[in-house]
Amino acid sequence: MRIPRLFAVLCSFLLLAAGHASAEVQIKEIEAGEGDRAAMHHTLHVHYTGWLEDGTQFDSSHDRGEPLRLVLGHGQVIPGWEMGLEGMKEGGKRELVIPPHLAYGSRGAGGVIPPDATLRFEVELVRVEGPAYSNVSNAELEALLESGVTLIDIRRPDEWQQTGVLEGSVLLTAFDEQGRFNPAFPAELNRLVERDESFAIICRVGNRTAFLSQAMAEQGGYENVHNVTEGIMGWIESGKSVTRSCPELTFGARC
Repeated sequence: MRIPRLFAVLCSFLLLAAGHASAEVQIKEIEAGEGDRAAMHHTLHVHYTGWLEDGTQFDSSHDRGEPLRLVLGHGQVIPGWEMGLEGMKEGGKRELVIPPHLAYGSRGAGGVIPPDATLRFEVELVRVEGPAYSNVSNAELEALLESGVTLIDIRRPDEWQQTGVLEGSVLLTAFDEQGRFNPAFPAELNRLVERDESFAIICRVGNRTAFLSQAMAEQGGYENVHNVTEGIMGWIESGKSVTRSCPELTFGARC
């Protein structure tokens, strides 16, 4: 089940921040599957059928003859689906029973799903595709920086001031406090790196960069995007250094 993009992104961030309270989704393994395992940032192709508690079917991809395509962890589906799909293997089937607060809540949806509805789905994971970008750890980021790869910090100026930044990083704010995309970002990125050039992007904890990395790779045509999965907070918590002596913590500055 798709949800509007803005609400989807917010749901994704809230879901990740909540630490995946998967115990709140009832998951029944119907078939285990033997293929690749679904993980965050992977593209999944999923066949599904959904029912209300009274047994009324409200949607099915089988009726349309093609599976739903989604990127796990990017908030393109309801939170209960994000939780229920993670860890599935290609070829597997599960039954998911999703409470209202992890589905459509008190709003309901489209005149088809009433407010405060518990939903039941049977989902089949048809295919798993790896992300169109790479996820890198702190150790891998260090190796990239040593090889001369550009690191772009996409956070806001107040965040740069709060934590400091990695020495040598380029400061390019991608989203404002309300989550609105910065229209100056694409042109500056295009000026900074070539489509086939290797570069890394970092935010606070890896949420914003995961979403942006996918867009850069699929829509922007950038072939070698590296998402720092632990963000700068993970970098700092692991005892690695940052600098606060950058002359200017402004858009486009290199520290």
